[in-house]
Amino acid sequence: MEIIRVIAMPDLAVTAAWAVLVLVTLVLATRHQAGPPCAEDAIGARRRQGAGRGEVRPTAPGALGLALLVALLGGGASVGCAPPARETGRPVAAATIAPLADLAARVAGPGWEVRTVMPPGVSEHVFEPDPREVRAVAPARLVVVAGGGLDDWVRKLLQACAPGVPVFDAGAAVGIHAPKGGAGGHGHGASHGGGGELDEEPHWWLSAALAARSLAPMAEAFARVDPAGAAGYRERAARETEELLALDRQIAAELAPFRGRRFVSAHLAWSQFAARYGLVPVGAVEPVPGREPSPRDLKELIDAARHGGSGALFTEPQFPPGAARVIAREAGIRLTTVDPIGGVPGRETYPELMRFNADAFARGLSGEGP
Repeated sequence: MEIIRVIAMPDLAVTAAWAVLVLVTLVLATRHQAGPPCAEDAIGARRRQGAGRGEVRPTAPGALGLALLVALLGGGASVGCAPPARETGRPVAAATIAPLADLAARVAGPGWEVRTVMPPGVSEHVFEPDPREVRAVAPARLVVVAGGGLDDWVRKLLQACAPGVPVFDAGAAVGIHAPKGGAGGHGHGASHGGGGELDEEPHWWLSAALAARSLAPMAEAFARVDPAGAAGYRERAARETEELLALDRQIAAELAPFRGRRFVSAHLAWSQFAARYGLVPVGAVEPVPGREPSPRDLKELIDAARHGGSGALFTEPQFPPGAARVIAREAGIRLTTVDPIGGVPGRETYPELMRFNADAFARGLSGEGP
């Protein structure tokens, strides 16, 4: 089992004249599409939500800009994608986020190279691909997505770089669908008190039971690509399903003493986790990802935390911590870090990520600090 994150910039094997021509066209196309941005749009579009690590990545352009990037990577001879940064001789699968990449690697086995498209430290809601992600997806024989509108950005990438590649929608496989009205993964569920249903809440992998349910249909997706390996995919999926169900029972037991406890989170990502393990989310610092709370929003959250019985506030490394710190200080509640995405040391694998979050919720709800 191996998960590879492609981080090297592409080898731009093109002439200087071609590179200048494409880049100038890209700039002009981006300006034409975007128009004069207002201040809020500029912040929301350019801050790729890596501020928790001090990382700022410019937003990629739209479909035209991505097509031009693909042309640049292809050397100008044709619109295609550059060769992968690392050739292993194995078939490649790509998963949009780290938890899915680990689940896919467990089902695929050592015969596949599984790549994570979205780098760690970036919010899944505002991420847009750049040349590094083009290189990760280009040779893929199967792409695994979270679904529910969360990672629709991958569709644009596939249209430009890998049209026709099979896509396994893991969210749809466990009953998750995009919110009505095309909210793009921002229409989080009813557990947040803001309408909607859990079957529209796209962070389904934060329930280990739902993650376990995704593995059998994922095995079938690999089997359709590689019928000769079908028995192995099904065997591994069955084994890993039992492992994840055991993990689910462990988490439920750890959080049982806190059943019914209320909390505030950095953003609306924890409905599935809360519903599975008996917790109650009552609000979020950024209910709309990419838009920081206004002073009025902060006051409402502080009042809700003071008078709503919430004893803990959970922040995330993909989000700026400033507003959460203000709320925690003013409301006199604890601030603890949880992580819906992982992909970093200590929570690279799916079980590590889930144990990290279970431990963090237990600490935060018991008052033991960060």
